[in-house]
Amino acid sequence: MPYCPDCGVEIGDAPQCPLCGAKNPRAATGPDTEKSCADAGSEKSSELRFMPEGAEEEFSGPEKLTIAWEVLSVAFCIAILVLGAVNFFESRQFSWSLYPIVSILLVWVEATSFLVLRKMPVFRVLLSLLAPPVFLMVLGFISKSPRWALSLAVPIAVLAESLAGGVFLAITKSKQKGLNLIAYVLVAIAIFCIGLEVFIDLFSRGAVVFDWAPVCAIALLPIAAFLLYLHYRVIKRTNLRRLFHL
Repeated sequence: MPYCPDCGVEIGDAPQCPLCGAKNPRAATGPDTEKSCADAGSEKSSELRFMPEGAEEEFSGPEKLTIAWEVLSVAFCIAILVLGAVNFFESRQFSWSLYPIVSILLVWVEATSFLVLRKMPVFRVLLSLLAPPVFLMVLGFISKSPRWALSLAVPIAVLAESLAGGVFLAITKSKQKGLNLIAYVLVAIAIFCIGLEVFIDLFSRGAVVFDWAPVCAIALLPIAAFLLYLHYRVIKRTNLRRLFHL
């Protein structure tokens, strides 16, 4: 219990002593005073931590992709300038630096199609599909031997992209997804092996002489057919646990 500091009378929570009128030191530092001090401290700390409005807001998904594209673009520009400068000051011409520069441009084009052209799906797909063949053609002209690019590399790239697009469409159009997806991939690999040998033979021999590609196709196509049979006939109508008595 508090007492008056002057006369020693018990004063409790009174603001001053009823006998001598001295102020109660306990009342001066009471709960209200502590609360006001705490509010003042919080206001001061909030002033110290003041940040502009909206500075702590998170970026949306499209904004994050745009920022990533900008960062990649700046980094690629720096890399291209460094490679070109080193090559030029070393040999007074642009020679070996053209290969990494063209490769960086290919990656930048693909990144642009996927990160920036989200609202233009047709142009996005066309740009991402045309970039690899154009890249191979440019490499052929840089190496001063465009024949291998036009007769071998570009046809192989177009075939691979076409098969990948066909598999993607087949997967998206499938109502029930399962073993049929593996079958589609195996069929695409078999077709790619045949096309690959055709392009290689035409480039090196001038005529098609099948050697290894039919063997790959014979090994893959029956497996794909069996998987399709399991998917559309057995698994669709029969429970595998009942079929194999599991």
